[in-house]
Amino acid sequence: MNFLSSDSWLGRFFNLVFDLVIMHVIWIICSLPIFTIGASTTALYYAFMKRTRRDEGYIWKNFFHSFKENFKQATMIWFLLLAIGALLFTDIRTGMAVTTSFGQVIIFVSSILLVPFFLVLLYIFPVQAKFENTIFTNIKNALLMSVANFGYTLLMLVIILTFGLCFIGSKTFIGLFVVCGVGLITWILSNFFIIIFRKYLPDEYDEDMEATGTISDRIEH
Repeated sequence: MNFLSSDSWLGRFFNLVFDLVIMHVIWIICSLPIFTIGASTTALYYAFMKRTRRDEGYIWKNFFHSFKENFKQATMIWFLLLAIGALLFTDIRTGMAVTTSFGQVIIFVSSILLVPFFLVLLYIFPVQAKFENTIFTNIKNALLMSVANFGYTLLMLVIILTFGLCFIGSKTFIGLFVVCGVGLITWILSNFFIIIFRKYLPDEYDEDMEATGTISDRIEH
C-alpha cells in the first residue's frame, strides 16, 4: 500500500493540512478590507462543509463561488452585527461611567443582550452559507438553532474559548494559529454544523452518500 497516495490516511491528512493552510490564507486576504469579513467567513464555512460532506476537490473554487453568491447579504449581516456589537459595547461603557443605580441597570441589560448576540454571531454565517432566506429569517433561525442545539452550541463555545486561551498562553500555539488558525477552527466547527443542519435537511445525508458513491458501493457489495 502506498502511504503517500491521495487515498491513504496519510495522503488525506496532508491534503487536509494543505486545505487548512490555504483556506486560512485566502480568508485573511479576502477579509483585509474588513467590510468583507462576513462574506469571506460565510464562504469559508461553505467550502469546508462541502469538503467534509462530499470530499470535493479544489476547495478554493467553492470558497469563491459562495463569496460571490453571498457577498451582498453576508456583508449586510456583518455590518448589522458590527452596529449591534458597537451599541452594546457603548452601553456597557456608559453604564460603567454612571455611578448611580441606573448605570448598573444599563450594564445588566446590555450584558443579558450579549448572550443572544454571541449565539447569533456563532451561527449566522454557517446558516447564511447553508440556507437561502432573507437576512432577518437567517438571523432568527440562527438564534433558534443555537438554543435548540444548545449542547453542540456549548461545546463549540468551549472549543473557541480553548483556542483563545491557548493563543494567549502558548507561543507554539500562536505559531499554529498564524499558519492555519482560522482554517482549523472553521473546519472543526463545520463538522458540528453539518450534524446540526441535517436535523433540518433530513435527506441530505443520503444525497451526500449517493454523490460520493458510498450507497452504490454498498449495493454492489
